Amino acid sequence: AAGDLAALAELDEAALLGSLRERFLRQQVYTDVGDILIAMNPFQCLPLYGREVSERYRRHERGTLPPHIFAVADRAYHAMLGRHAAEPRSQCVVI
Repeated sequence: AAGDLAALAELDEAALLGSLRERFLRQQVYTDVGDILIAMNPFQCLPLYGREVSERYRRHERGTLPPHIFAVADRAYHAMLGRHAAEPRSQCVVI
């Protein structure tokens, strides 16, 4: 299943749930749907939050790494500061 489900040919409930299930079984607990990040509880400890992982997601190109909460935080932070030749924009993250 794709890391960004918005790229699926058909995005209906069955396709969404099937893709999320496949990703969960592969311990890929983060999934993008466009600008939305879906996070699933893995019910186990996974090596997702160390300094090395954080550094990988710092200023990376979208789509070059698997979906992750660190990617959302990095994009929001840089958009708030107005980086990447854009005006500063207010940001909101709903958890």
